[in-house]
Amino acid sequence: MSKRKASGTRIAPAKRGRTRSNTTPAFGAASEDDFLTAEPRQIPSASALSVRPLTWGDAIPMLSSLATRRFVENMPALSSDERLWAYVRLWLKRLPDLLVPKVFNMLQDSCPNIISHELIMLYFFRGPTIKLSQSLPGMQKQTFASIATHHSLRELYLIGLDKYSDTHFASLVSSLPQLRILVLRGCTQVSVKTAKAAASYSSLTSVNFSYTTVTPLSLRAVLTLRCCLEVLKVAGIPSWTDRAFSKLLNTFSKTPDIAFKNLHNLKLRQLALSEASVQPFLARCPNLKRLDISFTLVRRRPIGPYIIPPLEKISLTSLNMGTLDLLMLVVMLRNLRTLSVGALGTGQGSSVGLGNSSAMNMTDESLDRLIDVLKELENLEKVSLMGNSKLGLTDRAVLSKFIRRVGRRCKHLNLSGLQRLTSQNLSGLMSEKDSSDPPRLEELILNHTGIDDKAAPYISCCSSLSSLRLAGTKITSVGLFPIIDACPRLEQLDLTSCRGIKVADRRRFFEVWEHEWKDRS
Repeated sequence: MSKRKASGTRIAPAKRGRTRSNTTPAFGAASEDDFLTAEPRQIPSASALSVRPLTWGDAIPMLSSLATRRFVENMPALSSDERLWAYVRLWLKRLPDLLVPKVFNMLQDSCPNIISHELIMLYFFRGPTIKLSQSLPGMQKQTFASIATHHSLRELYLIGLDKYSDTHFASLVSSLPQLRILVLRGCTQVSVKTAKAAASYSSLTSVNFSYTTVTPLSLRAVLTLRCCLEVLKVAGIPSWTDRAFSKLLNTFSKTPDIAFKNLHNLKLRQLALSEASVQPFLARCPNLKRLDISFTLVRRRPIGPYIIPPLEKISLTSLNMGTLDLLMLVVMLRNLRTLSVGALGTGQGSSVGLGNSSAMNMTDESLDRLIDVLKELENLEKVSLMGNSKLGLTDRAVLSKFIRRVGRRCKHLNLSGLQRLTSQNLSGLMSEKDSSDPPRLEELILNHTGIDDKAAPYISCCSSLSSLRLAGTKITSVGLFPIIDACPRLEQLDLTSCRGIKVADRRRFFEVWEHEWKDRS
């Protein structure tokens, strides 16, 4: 018997009996994925993850990665010491071009406030890639204008630059003949002129015009003249309606055989498009592998019966799609690896709360029928049911069945916002045969569900788990300690708004585990 069991004296901190307020966010509210920039937040908060870096097996980091990480950590101190900074500047100039983008990106994430225009120009405006955002203090008009001098640039990422006109962007893009990847997400004045400039280069393979003002018709040249286009992302543009999109479709009527055979990744997220627009366009994308039509007006199956692309990932979040259409769609996608069907029924741009189930289409009966389809998909690795608040309303056993037949076979599972999901439903994580068949789960998201410490034995079965998110649940240290014991690969733990955990401990719970539990074994 282990010391822990034998002593019988180790008691984890007791649960708190405080009344929990409803902290469930409104569905459709901005999440971190919706922010235009990746600017780190400096405001003190209890919402940060508890993180512990781990290295497993033979995965030893490269020396260059270790050195870069160490340099970035010490950059504020180095830049404030004039004597040391003289040596740092010398080595920055000698940095190989291929490493420049990596170092610059890490500095932007870690310490953006010390990155001035002069620093950018002297040391980081070289190499094959440039990434800049409006939130960067050193981002000035001179910085933007200087990009055009880098004619050999292959990848350009400009995020949230809303102060520059469409003419400025068009002129910039026209000066970069070797560009392969162009991301202008959140550059709100980007429009027709920039799209026309992008269409003038045969080397372009990836374009992101999300949150700009490009029109559907302006992308015709990008699609038809650039046969090598592999990625097209257009999201969050209010003017993209069925009427506007029909102008693009009408131009294809003269060339009915035109197809975008190289297009593998298509995002049409948060657009006012229905299946009347999406279906005929997808019919011209025979080799599509990734599709995002979340938060659109699509209600029926967007893929016809004759041309079925080999989709590996499809995002249908917040579509007002019925069960039959969903089943008919998924059953056709035999190569599917990722399926996102969160909050079905809420519709485009909805702000319906997760707790309001009146608008939801996904019922227990719907999920039961979907299980029969998903269990046959051998490659399925990631499923999101987040926000389907009707689940568990009439038959909670269906959630257990889903976890047992489908969930435990996935690597990533998102069940957040299922308020009727209980700890007992997670019993499906346990093997029906023996302990030598653990779940494949590496990421498990249970935010704002009804689980508590009774879930610990079931989550503890997930020995490969690296990320566990339990925000807004009733979990306490009583349940968390044995979970960390049983999951040696666990690196991320989200305890936001967990009333059973002290606010001061939520960001450092791995340390709490070491001091209060592990070290006393």
